[in-house]
Amino acid sequence: MTSTSRSRIAGAIGLAVLGASTAHAAKNLALEEVVVTAQKREQSSMTVPVTVDTFTNQDLENTGALTMEDIQAYIPGLKVGDDVRGGGSTQSSFVIRGIKSSNISTGGDPSVATFLDGVYLPRAAITVPFSDMERVEVLKGPQGTLFGRNAAAGVVNFIPNAPSLEENEGFVAAKLGNYNLLRVEGMSNTPLTDALALRMNVIHNQRDAVLDMLGPATPDPGEQNNQFARIALRWETTDRLTLQMAYDIDRVDNGPQARLSISEEHASYPDPTDRKLETDAINGGETRDMQGITGKLWYDINDVATMSLIASYRAFETYNLQDEDATSDESVYVDTNNIEDSDIAYFEAQFNVSLDWVDAVFGANYSKEDTYQQTALTFSYGAVVELASAMTGVPAGVLNTLVGGVIAGNYVTETMTNEGDFETYGFFSDLDFTINDWLNVITGLRYSNDKKAFSWEAPLTDFPLSQVQGENFFFNSDGLEQGSASWDKITGRIVANAQVSEGAMAFLSYSTGYKSGGYDSLNTSSREVPLAPEVVSNIELGLKGDLLEDKIRTQVALFKMVIDDRQESIESKGPDDNGAVPTVISTDEDIQGIELTADWLVNDNLRFGLIYTYRQQESSRAAYYDKEGNFQEANQVNPTSPQEYTLTMDWSPEFDYGLLLLHLDYIYEENVDKQNEDHIDSFNRVNGYGDDTSLLNARLAWSTPGGRYEFALWGKNLLDNERVSQPGGLTGGELGTYHVGIVAPMTYGVDLRFVF
Repeated sequence: MTSTSRSRIAGAIGLAVLGASTAHAAKNLALEEVVVTAQKREQSSMTVPVTVDTFTNQDLENTGALTMEDIQAYIPGLKVGDDVRGGGSTQSSFVIRGIKSSNISTGGDPSVATFLDGVYLPRAAITVPFSDMERVEVLKGPQGTLFGRNAAAGVVNFIPNAPSLEENEGFVAAKLGNYNLLRVEGMSNTPLTDALALRMNVIHNQRDAVLDMLGPATPDPGEQNNQFARIALRWETTDRLTLQMAYDIDRVDNGPQARLSISEEHASYPDPTDRKLETDAINGGETRDMQGITGKLWYDINDVATMSLIASYRAFETYNLQDEDATSDESVYVDTNNIEDSDIAYFEAQFNVSLDWVDAVFGANYSKEDTYQQTALTFSYGAVVELASAMTGVPAGVLNTLVGGVIAGNYVTETMTNEGDFETYGFFSDLDFTINDWLNVITGLRYSNDKKAFSWEAPLTDFPLSQVQGENFFFNSDGLEQGSASWDKITGRIVANAQVSEGAMAFLSYSTGYKSGGYDSLNTSSREVPLAPEVVSNIELGLKGDLLEDKIRTQVALFKMVIDDRQESIESKGPDDNGAVPTVISTDEDIQGIELTADWLVNDNLRFGLIYTYRQQESSRAAYYDKEGNFQEANQVNPTSPQEYTLTMDWSPEFDYGLLLLHLDYIYEENVDKQNEDHIDSFNRVNGYGDDTSLLNARLAWSTPGGRYEFALWGKNLLDNERVSQPGGLTGGELGTYHVGIVAPMTYGVDLRFVF
């Protein structure tokens, strides 16, 4: 459901243990206004002529969400990662309307731009936790005019609560559940003077693995341990000038992803629905150490003009070592590790002018990013020999003899190290003309310029066969190789929006977006032929508003999006390659579909919601080598898009002792994995493969009169759905070590909150 819908839904969430008194009315679930900044100015979400879905602080509490992965089912057209496994904390990517980022290369960019408190976030930083978050906005379609860099498919915008001068306020909250879930959060807002306010918030989250880990490695795959804290100081120096400074720090120390082997030859538990896994990954896990500082200035130049400035610096280090064979069989041991150490400085200036006949926005932004990435592949000698036997045609037994017979306990690691230096700047304007009482026309333009310098270095390992052949199995470079290039583009939009009734508006828009070219971190040939820029055009017809005397709130969008040179990542094995590696190719896309959110207020105490999305997609690929090394001519692929919907219900009956609220949601996603080009018939024997997603979640909340104490009971996946992901794995074809992910099992617990 939209944030608008959800935001009013949960007024009393969580609820208290103490006490009860006089009769109390039910929670009023009426549809209320949500203010958004989707067009770089504050507007009602129901009047802004953009397809934007919002998720408010109350929605986050009602769903128990911690990151974007937890709310994707409530926003049509949004996915986090490729399948039920998600992408973890450091390699997640947002998918909007079927468009996803090419790969984990620091030489490329995401197709969906992410902003925190008005500042652009690099890919490895986008999974910030929802701590004291005012709302999350998701804008669909190209948003390059106002948001610029990499907003080709859309924007995810995190807006934290700002310090308030109004009053002292705060809360402490705890979420406890099975699998030793413990989430503790606190917030304090303190006006220090009439003009100065301080706001602090902190969150600690930990949970054991939700699968039975039976292998020798630690930590357990899927276990969580992360902390986040933010402090913000706001100073209203005069009636015209306001300053704000914020600092946040983020620590993630999670287990590796939970990958369940389906190999009957190498795994003890090849049935993923047993929820048992084995891993022997050496030093596995996923960590992130991140901090950022942001300064903001707002100045009212006069009664019609304002100015704002933003300056930010963010630095992070990540480590992500995963078990690629998903077994504890050393003879097929393969792991991957992605290490990053990057920082980004971001600056933006914006001017707003509001006249009777036009609302105008002018601005410029600049960012400088320095990146370091090391991608590592580690193999046991046994796994390398198996791969080498396929490469050379020499039987594995003969190779074992040549490299020393007994090879147990020996490993080889190949690395590719990349460094990047990127600069981006842009200038933009957006003009909203009032034609008459019912019609507005918006025009916008942006000029963007991106410059990138990038390097590759993959030293030769000391593995005997590599030394003899003078090359590694996967990662190779001719010493230190370097490349640099620049790209620029003018993008824009034109929108007509009309007030079709007192409570509803329609809009028709044409917009373009752009993602710069770049480099493939694992493919040194992109030094000479960089990745082409990704260019998007989108035409959209939308209707949104409150109908039938404010009983129904709806937002519906029909869209057609065309993407030229989409940077698609596939597993590819070229004629000079010894194995398949992720490779970026160019694909042209034609996507059309419908997205719908609707809320029906049956009466003051009962409300239903619907979120629905459906797409059709045509993809025209350039010629490429597939993962088996077969050359594929340029062709057209029409991937099957699943139908998805979410149903919600909120009920707040009359209750004599405080407020009572029951929230239910049912999440359905059609499984189309068997129509996927990576499907092979042997996958059909895997339990859970091909199952649809069918999740039922519930939350019953009670709060004391006045809302000071809150208490709630909740449960997720109450139907115990067991959908598994498309089988995959870096060496699935070569070694037979395919693995899957599986949706989390039924979880349940309680929420406690004290508001002061």
